[in-house]
Amino acid sequence: MSRRVTDQPFHLESALVEAFTLTRQGCFGEALSLCKTIFAAAQEQDAPQAIAGSLSVMAWCLLRMGQSETGHECAALAHRLWFREGNTREQARMLGIRALLLLDMGLTDEAFDSAETALTEAEEVGDNRVIVLAANAKASCLAMARQPELSLPLLERAVALSRELGDDAMLGWQLLDLGRCQRHHAENVDSTADTSAPTHWLDLSLESTKEAVDVSARCGDTWTLRAALAAAADLHGRLDEVEQAMACIDRWSDVPGEAGIGPTTQYLYTVGDLMARAGELEAAEGACTEAISLAEASGKLDHLLNATGRLAQLYEKKGEFEKALDLHKRYHALYVRQSGSTAQRRARVAEIRFESDLLRSRADRLEEQVLLDPLTGIANRRGLDQILQRLAGQPYAIAILDLDHFKSVNDRFSHAVGDRVLRAVATLLTDQISVHGHPVRMGGEEFAIIFPDAAPTTAAVFCEMVRVAIEGMDWNEYAPGLTVTVSIGVAAGTGMEHADEIVATADRRLYSAKAAGRNRVVSVDVVLLEARREA
Repeated sequence: MSRRVTDQPFHLESALVEAFTLTRQGCFGEALSLCKTIFAAAQEQDAPQAIAGSLSVMAWCLLRMGQSETGHECAALAHRLWFREGNTREQARMLGIRALLLLDMGLTDEAFDSAETALTEAEEVGDNRVIVLAANAKASCLAMARQPELSLPLLERAVALSRELGDDAMLGWQLLDLGRCQRHHAENVDSTADTSAPTHWLDLSLESTKEAVDVSARCGDTWTLRAALAAAADLHGRLDEVEQAMACIDRWSDVPGEAGIGPTTQYLYTVGDLMARAGELEAAEGACTEAISLAEASGKLDHLLNATGRLAQLYEKKGEFEKALDLHKRYHALYVRQSGSTAQRRARVAEIRFESDLLRSRADRLEEQVLLDPLTGIANRRGLDQILQRLAGQPYAIAILDLDHFKSVNDRFSHAVGDRVLRAVATLLTDQISVHGHPVRMGGEEFAIIFPDAAPTTAAVFCEMVRVAIEGMDWNEYAPGLTVTVSIGVAAGTGMEHADEIVATADRRLYSAKAAGRNRVVSVDVVLLEARREA
């Protein structure tokens, strides 16, 4: 899909919404292409949330397209970016997607850990959509570990929450997985004394799966619709309802759009099984052979393993034991290869985790460097903005300080002495303010102090201590005859939205201090002060 995203942040956001909508329609290839465009544009515009958002959608698309390793890398990077943005909800969402990707890679233990963390964080955030995703991921891990009785309550909860949300795309997905889990439960109880139990669970599975078909068709989610139709066909076949099974297969073929490797392989498996049950062994062999060819072309080892095993069983049923033996040998070799591939994947995941930790550490150092003044080691103007953002909605006071006649220090004593003075003032501010505020170098000889949750009078008292300390310091050790004083303006307010106004007020009072003779603190407007005196 060719698309040009404009330079406006609004268009980036709109494009992300469009990509997300495409995923809900099962159009993962189209959504992935759009997200790559968004990612490039977001990088150009230095829009970290759009970068993280595009990576998040890419991870989901790649999961559905069967490209789990690439998807896992996208998910890991997106999680790191959401962490840096402080977005806990999206962090939990990415942990859930990461769990499903790890599960698709055959790394069940790592997937379960990620899913469990995702569910815990989602519960803390209280976002039902993320809870559904995380619960599904954890249930999928338990189902893979042949624990359907533990996964069923999670999926039932995910279905109930999806109904509450009124989200058909999400509901269809949860119903599909609930049906799969109920089918696994039927397989687990197959050997019990209660002969009616397997049929009971198959009936429940079919009921859930048929609803998944209806819901996904209603909302236009072609991916879930195909998967649900194939699952329904398989269930009808198990229940010896061949006519209904073939109706599902015919309907699968009529679903618009490209099916993708995973759904097509599942479709071929199902056709092969149905044909074998119907005694049409040649047709079954053709479907399984086509599944093997598709798996070989795609390089998907798990699909190749399953298709080979099914075809081997089919040859046994046909009495072609030599062919069956050859395929069983190939199946064994593929199984050994898959075990090695799983170990390689586990190593790659560990490598990605190490790289992520390394990049996070490096990024933290770079961010710290960006937010700190290199000369003095205290916060710079960017650091000030970040401090003010953290104080959004809270009261605070801000003081603007300017060293008096600092130009003459540079001119008379050299710039090297001037730099030493600036460093000494920064150290003094840090020592004097301690835990009560944040010192900042605004640039040149201008500094600032942020006092969280402080009244102007309190801030003025601290500033007077700073002024006295600077004036009383022995500057002769820096240069004989050197003296340093400071003028300070103080203002107070609430919230980031008023920060410019508050800084402007403090700046105005700073110049009032200079106009009044320097080396003083002004915390009210001079005109107002004079009016009070006249009154």
